[in-house]
Amino acid sequence: MTEKENLSGYKLDELTALAVREKNAKRKNLIVNNYQAKHVPAAPSETLRLFERLASQIRLSETGGRVMVIGFAETATAIAAAISAHIGDCIFMHTSREDIPSEYCVADFSEEHSHASEQYLFSESGADIFRGVKNIIFAEDELTTGKTILNLINVLRPKTDPDCSFSAASIINGMSPQNLNEFEKRNIDLYWLIQLENSIEDMNRELNICPLPDHGENRICKSVQESIIFGKADPRTGCSASEYESAVQALIKSFFNKYSPELSNAMSIDVIGTEECMYPAIKLAEALEKMGHTARSHSTTRSPIVPSSSENYPLFEWYKLHSFYNSRRTTYLYNLYPCDITILVTDSENIGPKAHSDIFNIVKSDKLIILNWRK
Repeated sequence: MTEKENLSGYKLDELTALAVREKNAKRKNLIVNNYQAKHVPAAPSETLRLFERLASQIRLSETGGRVMVIGFAETATAIAAAISAHIGDCIFMHTSREDIPSEYCVADFSEEHSHASEQYLFSESGADIFRGVKNIIFAEDELTTGKTILNLINVLRPKTDPDCSFSAASIINGMSPQNLNEFEKRNIDLYWLIQLENSIEDMNRELNICPLPDHGENRICKSVQESIIFGKADPRTGCSASEYESAVQALIKSFFNKYSPELSNAMSIDVIGTEECMYPAIKLAEALEKMGHTARSHSTTRSPIVPSSSENYPLFEWYKLHSFYNSRRTTYLYNLYPCDITILVTDSENIGPKAHSDIFNIVKSDKLIILNWRK
């Protein structure tokens, strides 16, 4: 990959690396972001600094009215949360692939290149959530063609005010001149940290790697504790940015109130989110980092990506787990961080026993703490 512009504060090969998708003929490769706290463990301070740099690029319309930030599940949910927190007075939503009652669905559209192509946007207040909204900002980790955003805009146009403007913010923009021109013709503003050249060709070229098998089980963990913490705000159906940020901070406070004694001898801590639930894990890791711990954060994902021992390849191990949201679904965790304590943060309302067993058997620590964040 080569770059036209880089505002990220990192060298391109420091921030990103190409990895091979498993059995995806639509797009052979994907970009792994080393500081996004999704596929690989990242220092939360670096992650949030990256998100803040993107948020600072955004310029809101001066026409007034409500602002809405929409993130794309699952990888960009935390980016959208950070942008919402930066703006402050806005609505925060993200798309979801979870099983939410169909009467709350306000948009369904396609993410054509994905392993799970169907995306949904939900709101308990229906299309009324768009009433009075004058700026909708879509948040993504990368834009390659922009088709997913255009597909969603086509669905949302009839539901929004006639003078509502649309824009998109992404860490990486690899759109071709033709794709960029399509956004310009539709008056859709674009913001990015890195603009790439020839990204589509890069995303579909063959990578010469030596694949590794499923890593299996470690069986190092000796104890597990679990707490249900109430007070969740759920952007899957829309909430105010301030409501969500306050709920996340309350979750963190509840964690420290209960588990501070457990942390006294823990130097290194791995905080793992689950699928769409990324941001609370990153923020908890940030709080731990500020207290002097060496903290990292990453999340489980639906994306099957081939691990390899090849030099400079980003993913060197993978684990297959039953999803915390649906035991019939397989999720993946990459590059586990050896540490003193592992903390898993999930907002699942129905954790199955298989998911418990899976995470307990693979973490690289003596102690596992599961925080179950619920309404």
